[in-house]
Order: sequence, then structure tokens, then C-alpha cells
Amino acid sequence: MVPLLADANRWMIALPPIWLIGTGAAATLLAALLGYALLRVVAPRLAAEARVSLGDGFLGPFGWLLVVATAVAVAVTPLVPLDQIARSLARLAAREDFRTTVTVPPGASLQEVTLGFRPQELVTMWMESDTPLVVRTQQAVEGFALAKEAEVSLEPARRWSWAKTEGSTNPFLGQQARLEATNAGAAPATLQVGWRLAAENPQAALLPWTFGVLAAVVAAYMVFRLGAQRVAAIASATTKEAIGQPIFTVALVAGIVLLLAFIVIPYNTFGEDVKMLKDSGLTLIKVLSLLVVVWTASVSVADEIDGRTALTVLSKPLARWQFVLGKFAGLVLVALLVFLILGGVLLATTSFKVVYDAREASKTDPLWRDCAEEMITVVPGLVLSLLETILMAAVSLAVSTRLGMVPNLIVCFSVYALGHLVPLIVQSSVGKFAIVRFFGKLLATLLPVLDHFTIEAAVIGGTPVPWIYLGWAALYAALYSGLALLVALILFQDRDLA
Repeated sequence: MVPLLADANRWMIALPPIWLIGTGAAATLLAALLGYALLRVVAPRLAAEARVSLGDGFLGPFGWLLVVATAVAVAVTPLVPLDQIARSLARLAAREDFRTTVTVPPGASLQEVTLGFRPQELVTMWMESDTPLVVRTQQAVEGFALAKEAEVSLEPARRWSWAKTEGSTNPFLGQQARLEATNAGAAPATLQVGWRLAAENPQAALLPWTFGVLAAVVAAYMVFRLGAQRVAAIASATTKEAIGQPIFTVALVAGIVLLLAFIVIPYNTFGEDVKMLKDSGLTLIKVLSLLVVVWTASVSVADEIDGRTALTVLSKPLARWQFVLGKFAGLVLVALLVFLILGGVLLATTSFKVVYDAREASKTDPLWRDCAEEMITVVPGLVLSLLETILMAAVSLAVSTRLGMVPNLIVCFSVYALGHLVPLIVQSSVGKFAIVRFFGKLLATLLPVLDHFTIEAAVIGGTPVPWIYLGWAALYAALYSGLALLVALILFQDRDLA
């Protein structure tokens, strides 16, 4: 029984990061409900539109996703160190730099100066005095054997400073930072102390970031629905059609089962199984989302054209460009839904894998912030994979205006494979025959360079991905998607639908 309880305590380490994401989803759900209540009072027509949008194919499943995440957060709340998370969130929202001035009378010995912060939050600190002064930076705690107490001899106009680095020793002990100043001189000393604080567990920022992203998704969708109603209607129908396809359910179920299985699958990497899980999970989600998007594009565009459904839709006051943009928006919403669901599962399995890997390798149990740190490194990979899927959705939409499902699948996955080989194609054509160079440059010009969205090596290695890189990748995806949509509009504009 004891080993089982020990294992249960070990598995609880993985829960706080999941709780942070679930609580962010709960805050989004609460904000949406409050916004709806406000709309009912201020703008009843907009409130009715918001209520109708729950059945439009995206907002309904998205709302259920928020409910499930909220239920998970509520269920694991008793197992989460709320005090640590609350302190870190409070520090993230508070100011960082502090300064105080204390007068130490002549002859004072070990005068206590309370600084009022937790040593675990200290990042940098400096002290200076206008006269010689001895300051002790560690407080003795009764009942504990301490290391040699650190004393700092301050000289006039000479500043003492300390900065937190890897392996550095904190100058304070206990839960509150205190100083003891000794003034052996005949004149009072003015002691100035400055310090900078940071959250003990900065990974707690997962909560506000999750809330910000999910709330932005809800706000952007409502603006889209109210600002472009005809395009939104086509997008809603496309999303509903995608969710109703068996391929959507199969992809989600298969993805969830495989991602959960990745926790216990041995990769035989000598303690690096977490990296392999992140790599395998990102690839799995990308492939499944591409399959769903390409399949949906074929069904919702090519089949509608062949079945004369598009002719019926365009007989209403709807332009062809609105039809194409609506289809593309629907594909983007489908891809976003798949990534939100499977991406959330991948984040959870990554947190559990950290604990499982430590257990299997007989390592020291990790901290919950270690699990959160591994989860955070997955997020840029998910963002770039989503951008790549959106780009391929535009390509698939352009192909589906002229070709059926099977040719569309072949063309899209050929573009996907060759797009990842563009740098290799260009490199291999250098110095070759003129015809080889020509075809190499032609492929490099026409095909998207999908290697821009492949950062699995950085993700599995824990290398931070700069925000500027994500911004440039998003711009590239937007430009190429816009070009593909322009081709789709040209091909669809003169397509005979009768």
C-alpha cells in the first residue's frame, strides 16, 4: 500500500501545470458568461446572436472544451499547491524593483533590518553605506545548523552587489529576508539597500497566458461573425460539415489514444524520453490536422461543385469570393479546433511524461515547475504547426476548386513532402546542369518552404524560440496563404457550376 501511495504522490507533481491551464479556461468561460449577461442588458440583439452562435460548429465545441478543462481544474484543485501558485501570480503582477534606506546609530551591534520579501524571490541585490559598516546577510534559525554566516564589510562609495546565477547561494535563509548591521564607528551610518524580485515559480504565468489566448479566440471569432456575416455563414457550414465527417472523430480519438500511450511507450533514449514524446506528439497532431483539413476541403468544395450544391448557395446574394473566403475560414476554424483539443492533451501528457521518465530512470522526483517548463517548450511547436496547417489549407482549397478528393490528397501531401525538401533541392541543384538548376529554382519559387515551421529540434532540446521568429513565420504563412487564396479565386471565378 505504501508504494502505491508513494506513486500517487509522485503523479500529483504533474497536476499543477494542468490545473493552471484548466483555470485559465475556467476564467475564459466565466468572462464569456459575464460578457453574455452584459450583452443581454445592453444589446439584447447581440446577445441573441451570441446564443445562436453556440450551434454554428465552432463555438459550441469550443465551449464544451472550456467546460471539460474547467471540470478537470476543479477536480484536481485539492492536489495543487495553491499557496505557491498564488504567491507567484501575485509577484508577476507586482512591481519588481525596491529600495530602502536605514540609519544605523554609532556603536550599534547586529541591528536588525527587515526587508520584507521572501529570499526565494530574490534576483539581484545591492548595498552601500556612507561610512564603514559590517552587515550580516544570513539569519540564524534556532534548531538548525547553518553554514558559516556571511558578513559583508561595506566601505564608503563602494557598492556590494549580488546576482542570482545558476549554482549561486542565496544570501538569506528562512522565509523572510533580514539583515543585521554593526556600526563600530563614532558617527551614524546611512545604509541603502536595493533589490529586484521575481516570481519563485514564473511558470505560473501559464494561467494568465491561457486566459489571454482563449479569450482572444472568443473575441476574434465574435468580431468575425458580426463583421462578415455572409462569410461567417459559409465558414459555419464548413465547420459543421467537418465535425460531422467520421474522419474528424477518428482523428481526435486516434490522436488522444496515441498521445496518452506515448506516456508509457519506452523510447530507449537513456532518460530523454520526454524529448521523443514532444517530437512524436507534434508530428502526430500536424499529420492528423492536415488529414482532416484536406479531407474537409475536398468534401466541402469539390463535392459541392460536382453535386451542384455550390450553384444553389451562389444563387443567393453571395459573391464567389465570399464563398471561397468562407470556406477557407471554416478550414482554419477546423484546424484550430483540432489543435486546441489535441494540443491540450499533448501538454498534459508532456507533464505526466516528466514524472514517468524520472520514475523509470530512478531519478529524483521533479518539481511541478519542471513539468510546466517542459510544457511551455511545446507551445511554439504547436503554434508553428498550426500555421503550417493553415497554409496547407489554403493550398488544398485552391486545388479543390478544380480537382476531386483523391487528386487533392495526392497533390497536397506531395506539396507537403516537397515543401520540407525545398532547401535540400536548392542545395543539390547548385553547380549542376542548367536544366537542373532551373527546375530547382522553379520548385523553390512555387513551393512553400515548410522548414520554416519545423522547429522540433529546438522544442525537444528546450531551446527558447524567439517571439520574432514566430512573428516572421506567421507573416510568411499569411503571405503564402493569401497567394494560394488568390489562385483559388482565379480558378473558381470562371468555373462552370451548372
